[in-house]
Amino acid sequence: MKLQKQLTRAVEGKEYFKWVVVIPSGQIEKLGWDDGLELESIVGKNSLIIRPKRDCSERPKKMTYEEFKKIIKEELGKEPEGLTWTEIKQRRPELYQKVPNNLWVRTLEQEIGLVREKRTDGKTIWRLSKRKGTLSQVQIKPKGNKSF
Repeated sequence: MKLQKQLTRAVEGKEYFKWVVVIPSGQIEKLGWDDGLELESIVGKNSLIIRPKRDCSERPKKMTYEEFKKIIKEELGKEPEGLTWTEIKQRRPELYQKVPNNLWVRTLEQEIGLVREKRTDGKTIWRLSKRKGTLSQVQIKPKGNKSF
């Protein structure tokens, strides 16, 4: 497989290119794809995922809060510096919603230590708190010498 650069046109001395990836026929047959199939692409850290475009009329399976929490915790666990919501969605196509459920996000702040911070470029970064444990895991010790 090879990435190819092709000149599409030249206008007033400026050249315009498109990029082409030639995929072997055997792989296309294994995928069951036909010519004319609409595709979409997702850019990862150093990768490009190409998949059939989802039909807008297809209703995805409703996700539970526990499924949402597991996905967010997994993805943010891999990236200590954090990710934007768009980056999380690109990594996990099962997150089909444009914006996350606000109640779920606030609950994640309490349960898994989700922190959302606005960067100077205006993007909001999601990351897990660097503190030990979450509210549900932290044990509060009583004041004084009393033992229970």
